[in-house]
Amino acid sequence: MPSAEAGESWERLRSWLRRRIDQMAADDYSRLPSSFASDDGHVASEAYTTVLIAMEVIEGRRTTPGREPGRAPGDSHPPIPGPP
Repeated sequence: MPSAEAGESWERLRSWLRRRIDQMAADDYSRLPSSFASDDGHVASEAYTTVLIAMEVIEGRRTTPGREPGRAPGDSHPPIPGPP
């Protein structure tokens, strides 16, 4: 079973990724490295979304794209959509 500290770090990473994705959705690229901001955050958004999907796979909340068995308690964000 993961330690409480590892769980907190995991949730901080999830929160950080979601904040950055939300910022890019609002056309705020100020916190992105210039190499990521040059394409209006497209590469960064895809990379961050991919990490969130990988986290869901590791947690067992996602087995195949678009078929999430459920969200963790207290998770107010909808599941990240799978690839087209």
